[in-house]
Amino acid sequence: MSDSIYRFAHAWRVNRDKERLWALIADFRYDDWWPNVKIERIATDEWGEGSGSIYASEFRPGPLYALKLRVSVVESRPPTVVALRVEGDLEGHAVVRLHGAGRATEVHCLMELETKRGWMRALAPLLRPVFVRNHRRMMEAGVAGLAAYLDADIVPRSVHAPYRRLARG
Repeated sequence: MSDSIYRFAHAWRVNRDKERLWALIADFRYDDWWPNVKIERIATDEWGEGSGSIYASEFRPGPLYALKLRVSVVESRPPTVVALRVEGDLEGHAVVRLHGAGRATEVHCLMELETKRGWMRALAPLLRPVFVRNHRRMMEAGVAGLAAYLDADIVPRSVHAPYRRLARG
């Protein structure tokens, strides 16, 4: 596997119902609760289901760099699945799945991303552990922000697997 390709799997148990979480995820206003994230809708799907919507985003996973991304919703099945295409400084895809009934929801997030910025690709053999750590810290900050925003307990069940291929089922 190339040093510039990253695969991540995250999972959390959130003490909120699936519909409430879906509304928050589908709204894409993550910058309301996620530090170091800016998101702006630049296109909306014509049917209002989410597929086809496009967002310009900026993530600051580390103190010295920002990642500018164009995120397109390629599939939306409310209230259980949203699939995203990512382009820009990183390219690849992500899928978020919600499972649950009642007041508890399991959230699973899978990402496969490749760095496209020249300096990141050139330094990936040396800085890969730093990029992985920065990703993990950014995700932890997002989860902490979401927990505070929802006033909910979120229990990580993360399978952080940046160095090996995700099992395909």
